[in-house]
Amino acid sequence: MSQQEENPDKTVAWPDAVESPKNHLWYWVALIVAVALLAIEVLWPMRIVPLSQEGGLLETISAAALFTAGIVALVRYPGLKRLYLGLVCFLLAERELEADVYAPDSMPFAILSGLDWALDLTVVRVVLLLVVLYGLILHGVPTAWKAIKARAPFLIVFVLAGLMAVIAQVLEEISGAYGASLSVTAMTRLFVLEETLEMFFSIGLLASVLIGWPKRQTEETLNDTPLPTGRNTR
Repeated sequence: MSQQEENPDKTVAWPDAVESPKNHLWYWVALIVAVALLAIEVLWPMRIVPLSQEGGLLETISAAALFTAGIVALVRYPGLKRLYLGLVCFLLAERELEADVYAPDSMPFAILSGLDWALDLTVVRVVLLLVVLYGLILHGVPTAWKAIKARAPFLIVFVLAGLMAVIAQVLEEISGAYGASLSVTAMTRLFVLEETLEMFFSIGLLASVLIGWPKRQTEETLNDTPLPTGRNTR
């Protein structure tokens, strides 16, 4: 009898359900780099402005991270129920890219303009909404509950990334509400911080997708109804 059959209702029945980081050094390095970048932006925001413009380095990194996360999600988590994972990443990446920053006769401009046109179609929006809702109901919510009980690292990273996105949105709202009364330096500081936090969100989302559940822990195992205690399947 397997350990899961002996104790099907307890999270501890999956001692290796999540991947525990074996080396915390990289986490500390990432944290130090992030804090240092934010400190530089607070002290010298004008020097970061060129990197924060439309099509700049920060936005490009955000789009690249989200696009990579979409590809990884499609490869690592195939199936219709998990299609929403990659789809949402691709949609977020598309939002980070502006067609106007490219020459009108260039391929990126044509691709982004075509995507903007397609996403404005009602039928496309309805299909995307149905795919996302289907995945959230059948996969997202059950998996999130399992991850909470297991204290999964990927969920912690995802929550922290989401927090970065929320703070970035708050900074944008502050800029819009109090922009007239703020100095140019203060507005610039809010702008570069917002763009940087959005980049942190994108990188965090990519990290969450890369961590995920171990390959041996499939969706079917997570969502299967456990067998009654004491039953021998052999």
